[in-house]
Amino acid sequence: MPGVKKTPKLRYDGRYYVVNFYRPDGKRSMISFGPKGERSEGEVLAAFGKWLDLYNQHPHKVLSFGSPYDAVKELVNPTTTYTVGELLSKYRAYAERTTNKVSSNGEHPDFTFMNRVEQFLLPYKDWPIADFGPDELFAVQQALRDYRYGAGKDRKRYTRRGINDTIHWLRRIWRWGMGRSLATVEQVQKLEEVKSLRIGGTDAPDNPRRNRVTEEEFQKVLTHLSSVVSDMLKLIWYTGMRPNEVCAMRPFDILRDDDKCWLYIPGRDESPVGKHKTMRFHRVRVIPLTGACQAILNARIQDYVSKEFVFSPAASRQELIQKKSERRRTPLSCGNKPGSNRRQHPVIKPGEKYDHNTLRRACERACKRAGIQTFTPYDLRRSLATRARAHLGKEAAKVLLGHTSTATTDIYLLDEVQEAMKVANQLAVNP
Repeated sequence: MPGVKKTPKLRYDGRYYVVNFYRPDGKRSMISFGPKGERSEGEVLAAFGKWLDLYNQHPHKVLSFGSPYDAVKELVNPTTTYTVGELLSKYRAYAERTTNKVSSNGEHPDFTFMNRVEQFLLPYKDWPIADFGPDELFAVQQALRDYRYGAGKDRKRYTRRGINDTIHWLRRIWRWGMGRSLATVEQVQKLEEVKSLRIGGTDAPDNPRRNRVTEEEFQKVLTHLSSVVSDMLKLIWYTGMRPNEVCAMRPFDILRDDDKCWLYIPGRDESPVGKHKTMRFHRVRVIPLTGACQAILNARIQDYVSKEFVFSPAASRQELIQKKSERRRTPLSCGNKPGSNRRQHPVIKPGEKYDHNTLRRACERACKRAGIQTFTPYDLRRSLATRARAHLGKEAAKVLLGHTSTATTDIYLLDEVQEAMKVANQLAVNP
């Protein structure tokens, strides 16, 4: 049973007046009331008493200020009018402090939308927050619809969904500001007047969804890929795992207690539920590996205790070099000998593992070489969802894909008429 958290106390550490306390998320932190001599001891004690009362009542609001004196000044006698730019700056600082890093060590997708919101709010950055209302939000929405990016003839537009997501993020920032007394409830409610763009009601484009990838198309693409990338796509085709899950696969994560069906638990040494997209819901992600998958892995894994990644870009590169060597027409007695023209310290080296973007680009290039409509590894996952739904039902597809609800699984189903076809077939059998 956790202990009772003690009331924060003011102490002098030899130079500064400081207070140790617990944040609302349970983490310990410290705040300074300044060095000794900067203010009289009575002023420091009075400020600490007011700060402590505010901390007990509204910890989020108090901790959003950098200085405890600013928190006391603004929350006890609010006089400052905050601008849109200050709201965005405070939210970014909060997001950078609380957002978890993504597994690929790249930028979190949330910051993509935050950057876009900041870009389109530049004309309003010096406006008081109270002056930004539904008319201004509608102008931002229109600017998103008219915006073009890219170069030359291939300039692109934001999709309808991308525009709606950006507006949603803008409202989210305002709601966060409402909780910190930067914006009011009335201001947030007024922003709800601007409705989301609907299909058919706007000229904003919608990305067309690719049809289900057929077995014939899949086999054609495999002939234009290295064996490493080919095996990765085969695993997605057989299991429906996410692209980043096949990229992060390690022998250590595979349990082979059952000979007929192994279990792959991504990052099972990271936490009791592994390391995956839905781990925040305390759900274990289990990917079953049957005969075809086991054959692929047995050919690549020698030690099932190793924590090295199964699929290595270095192995793929070595395979490419080997194929070029086999196609060599110049006699070995002439020209460069194999390996003689390799740089000892190349600038670009193969990474430790594939990431989902590298895998996607390899798949798209192979589609172009094969002369078929481009698909991505996620399209293979959607295709499996469609097959599983057709044969076993929606609940089975949800379990296989590792979704928390069937509503998420519905997004992956490509043929929306399957349910109608299933009913029609049953009626034909039992008229």
